[in-house]
Amino acid sequence: MRRFQFFAVLLACLVASTAGAQGANEAVKIIVPFAAGGPADQIARIISPPLGLQLGKTVVVDNRGGAGGTVGGNVVAKAPPDGNTLLLSTSSLVMTAGTMPKMPYNARKDFEPVYLLGEVQTMIAVRNSLGVNTLAELVAKAKGADKLNYGSTGVGGTMHIGAELLAKAGNVSMVHIPYRGAAPALVDLMGGTVDLVNADVPVLRPYIKDGRLKGLAVFDTKRSPQLPDVPTSAEAGFPTLQMTNWYGVLLPAGTPSDIRQKLEIALANVVRQPDVAAKLAEAGFSNPRDHVGFKARLDADFDRWLPWLKEANIRSE
Repeated sequence: MRRFQFFAVLLACLVASTAGAQGANEAVKIIVPFAAGGPADQIARIISPPLGLQLGKTVVVDNRGGAGGTVGGNVVAKAPPDGNTLLLSTSSLVMTAGTMPKMPYNARKDFEPVYLLGEVQTMIAVRNSLGVNTLAELVAKAKGADKLNYGSTGVGGTMHIGAELLAKAGNVSMVHIPYRGAAPALVDLMGGTVDLVNADVPVLRPYIKDGRLKGLAVFDTKRSPQLPDVPTSAEAGFPTLQMTNWYGVLLPAGTPSDIRQKLEIALANVVRQPDVAAKLAEAGFSNPRDHVGFKARLDADFDRWLPWLKEANIRSE
C-alpha cells in the first residue's frame, strides 16, 4: 500500500513537472484588436520574430478585430496572467473606454502596460478638389451653407476623435462617415465622396507626397520629419489641436512583475535592433517608453480624454 502511494505521488509530481514545462514553452500570442493589414498588425509582425528570439519562444500574431478593438482587448483582459497573451493596442484603448457605454472590461484597470513601442503624429488631409490650402480656410468653409464630412474607422477611433477635436476648436459641425478601415475612407477621400480625414502621418504620407491629397496641419508642436512642408497646428493658428497615436504592448492585470519585467527588457532590446529601429522610424515612430513611461502616458490620456469625450457627448451605439 505504501509502495503504491509512493508511486502515485511520484507520478503526480512528474505530471505537474511536465505541465509546467509545457506552460513555459507555450507559444506567445500577440493579440491585435484590429483587422489584418492595418498599421497595428504590421507593427506586430515586425516585432514578433525578434521578440521570439529574445524570449526563446514562438511568437504568433492573432488578429481579433471588431467593436472598436474591444473584441481583442477582451481576449487579453480575460486571459491567464502568465505572460503568454499580449495586447498590441493603440490610443483607441483609451478612446473606446470613453465612447462605449457598456465595455466588457475596465480599460484602465484590467491591463498592465509593458512597453510603449512609439508614438505617431496625426494630421488633417483634404481632397484636392475641396479648394482649401490652410486649416483656417477649411474651418471657414465648414461654416458655410454646405456641411463638410469626414471619414473615420468608426466611433471612438483616433480618426474620429481627431476630426471632432478640429470641429470643437473651430466651432463647426461636420458629418461623420464611418468606414470599416482607413483604406476605404482614403479611397473615398481621393474619389471626392469624403472631404477630409484625420489620420496617422505615415498613412497619409504617400498620398500627400504624390499630390493626390493636400496636407493641412500636423496635430503636434513640431513638424513631421516625413512631411516637413506641412505646418503644425500651432503654426496653422490652432495650438490646442494636439494628438499623437501611440502603439504599445500590454498584459492582463495581475501578471507577476518578474514576467512583465522580462518582457519589457525583451521589447526594449527588439526596438533597439538596427533593422527594427529602421522599420519603426520609417513608420513614423518616435519616443519609445518603458513600463513607467508607458503607464504615465496611459494615465495622462485617461485623464485628458475621458472628460473631453463625456463633455463632447461622443458615444457609440
